[in-house]
Amino acid sequence: MKLRVATPRDGLQWMLSGVWLARQQTIGLAGLFGLMFFGLAMFLGLPWVGPLLVAVLLPALTAGWVDAAAAVQAGGRPLPSHLIGPLRSAARPSLLRLGGLNAAATFVMLLLADALDPGMTDAWAVMRDSDTTAEATLDAIGALQQGMVLRAVLLLPVVLTIWHAPVIIVRTGAGLGKALFVSATASWRNLGAFVVYGVCWILADLVLSLLLGGLMAALGLGQAAMLLVLPGAMIFSGAFYASLKASVDGCIDFED
Repeated sequence: MKLRVATPRDGLQWMLSGVWLARQQTIGLAGLFGLMFFGLAMFLGLPWVGPLLVAVLLPALTAGWVDAAAAVQAGGRPLPSHLIGPLRSAARPSLLRLGGLNAAATFVMLLLADALDPGMTDAWAVMRDSDTTAEATLDAIGALQQGMVLRAVLLLPVVLTIWHAPVIIVRTGAGLGKALFVSATASWRNLGAFVVYGVCWILADLVLSLLLGGLMAALGLGQAAMLLVLPGAMIFSGAFYASLKASVDGCIDFED
């Protein structure tokens, strides 16, 4: 296992790899994301323990997405067995410990965010109030956007530290400490590529949102708009998760 040095331009190529894979298996990747999304949504419905379970499972599922993307690259289909494969492997104990660490770190960062930005809770309350004025709603939306940006910034070090670790554990059998060290080193060494990668996906999301919003307004779909938005969101998300393989391979050479 050797670390690679990626250029900022490689971040764009990582993003485009996900788009290319989604073109090869549009329905398959969208369906795989839908399976994961609705499965995790069931866990989220459980009080208290639900969000914890989701945070614990996510790292292992990302390793499953890398396997699914590899299958598509080889001309195959992404299957649910790819997604849950890491959890059925010998790496499961380490993956679950990694998930527990992810849950704990996320919880601490969100607590810190709540301490720095207590107004986000009030903003949610305003948004749920049916008697809220238009001006108050706009203020609440602004507060929510600021709060989400703050939380994203605080969670970024956690995400980048863990990013490669699930795949390292599955493919090399490395222990949790080594996997985290290699993952963190690979991510921060290639921070420029990750910035471009993230910006490209954010811009793609904005463009897609504008296109879908304009189309819905032109057609006057109203509540029926979900029939258009949901498939688009699933295809987009499938492309993003498929691109994880390129981001890992671009930073680490597993020599296999």
